[in-house]
Amino acid sequence: MNKRIVLIFGFFVVFWLVLVVRIFIISVIDSEDLESQALKNILQKEPIVPIRGQIIDRNGEPLATNTVGFNIALPPHLSHQAKMPILRQEVQNLLKFFPHHTEEDLINGYKKKDSPYNHEYIPVIEFVDYETLLRIYPQLIQNDALRIVPLARRFYPNETSASHVIGYVSRANQQDITNQPIAKWTGNIGKEGLEREYDEFLQGEVGTRTAKVTALNQEIEVVSYEEAIENHHLTTTLDVRIQRAMDEIFADKNGAAVIMDANNGEILAAGSYPEYNLNHFIGGISHENWSALRESPYKPLINKIINGLYPPGSVVKMGMGLAFLEHTGINEKTELKTPPFIELGDRKFRDWKKEGHGSADLYKAIKRSVDVYFYTLALNTDFEKIADVLKKMGLGQKTGVDLPNEFVGIVPSPKLKKTRYKQDWYAGDSVVSSIGQGLFLTTPMQIANYTALIASGKLPIPHFAKKIGEEEVAKEPRDVLNEFEKSKLAVLREGMRQVCSEVGGTANYATRESRAYLACKTGTAQVVGISQEDKARIKESDMDYFHRSQAWITGFLPADDPRYVITVMVEHGGSGSGTGGPVLARLANTLVDLGYVKSNRKDARSANNADLEFESQAE
Repeated sequence: MNKRIVLIFGFFVVFWLVLVVRIFIISVIDSEDLESQALKNILQKEPIVPIRGQIIDRNGEPLATNTVGFNIALPPHLSHQAKMPILRQEVQNLLKFFPHHTEEDLINGYKKKDSPYNHEYIPVIEFVDYETLLRIYPQLIQNDALRIVPLARRFYPNETSASHVIGYVSRANQQDITNQPIAKWTGNIGKEGLEREYDEFLQGEVGTRTAKVTALNQEIEVVSYEEAIENHHLTTTLDVRIQRAMDEIFADKNGAAVIMDANNGEILAAGSYPEYNLNHFIGGISHENWSALRESPYKPLINKIINGLYPPGSVVKMGMGLAFLEHTGINEKTELKTPPFIELGDRKFRDWKKEGHGSADLYKAIKRSVDVYFYTLALNTDFEKIADVLKKMGLGQKTGVDLPNEFVGIVPSPKLKKTRYKQDWYAGDSVVSSIGQGLFLTTPMQIANYTALIASGKLPIPHFAKKIGEEEVAKEPRDVLNEFEKSKLAVLREGMRQVCSEVGGTANYATRESRAYLACKTGTAQVVGISQEDKARIKESDMDYFHRSQAWITGFLPADDPRYVITVMVEHGGSGSGTGGPVLARLANTLVDLGYVKSNRKDARSANNADLEFESQAE
């Protein structure tokens, strides 16, 4: 009996000891935490949203900027059934000032953002420009339920110019917010181009405003204020003056063009055509505009600069020539017979010039784009070694340009064909690949970078960012060639000089309007098979547009002191010389007019009619 009393007494002693200890912990040890929690009940934190940084060209002209405006917000939790009349009344009041909206749209938009867990004001009018708000502000501020919040909205002053490079911002979805939390407050995120590549920097950093409020959410005082970090501006390498000239030149063409500093990879202008109006994406693109872009057969939504994959045609012949010098035992002056065609089995592989070129060394093979010269040497070389040289020169590799989702392309080789396509390599593969056809695929940016390597001796990293904030961007070019390959670049440059600046070169006549001293190479890449029978081939101009060949021309200037690369690809242009040549000349003249290079064309002007006829028909 006594043991039972002792046990009961002991139980009560333990219970009261535990209770006392708990009271002590709550009242003394945890008092600071509890006080902090109590303060949270009366302190309200609001984010201060930074204004997105501008994107400007190298001379300070804005490419992407912001317009000042406001949104109009209502308190949360008005979508519950009991408070719906209040919400409807507030919406009706707003419709007096914004009649282009509907009650249904505003209420549905409010409901999507309202929840028991959301205690932030909910925007119902997403954007009101400054001038409009100024007129109606005296009436709006009489309504205590409304909150007018200043904000900035993206604006692209040049509308379509460099649209694929600049990119655009659009409304952030939940996945965007997960990847980039600041988008919860800014509401927008970079979707394409530089806006996407440098989104985290351009967004800035959210600040915080802490205020003491009553239980009815009425503000008593501001306790703390932490400024948002903004003015995160991106200075690009682009020169908008050159960009506008490029846009004008491509007004009736589709394709892509790149103008780049051959020594450091800075891109002065780059266009993918047709372009689109960046401002149409602000706040969400309309169904009509989106359908027009998606359904266009000219693919305006594709960034053809880095995502357009095309057979390069004869613009790869300099790289082929370098591989031949290294792996076949010939030198640049070795003459080969170049008849009108070669035969493999029962098939003839013809030169572009019906009667052939008689004979050619490497200089002439580049100058006159002698197909049979490249056919012959490709058949006597391990094409795997040729592919290795071309890849070192930047083909079939990402350039590293600061744009999202750059494509790789294809440099064909026996190993690649077997691995990717489960097929054997044949002699015909070597022949067609030697002139940039077959499985070969490149982007205009790759061809520009490959040309820069030939011009400067090193492979640059193309880039559009010149300064990120105040920090200068420097991309060191890569030393990718061995000593023998470097020693032969002068041969390739001389061949290219003859193409543009000597009579008989495939682009000399086509670039006659250029005031700059040019070195270049033309290329015409077929997209459908054209018969090589003895009878005359069908003319490109007589073919359906989408069956015409891709027209390439790539070059550098000045020819005797390379500084800038210009690469042009006109989709279904038919002829690299006839279509690409005049475009190259006009772009070169733009660089002359703006003082990037001097006017200094050095070439013969005594061409006879036969020469002019030859050049006008050249690829």
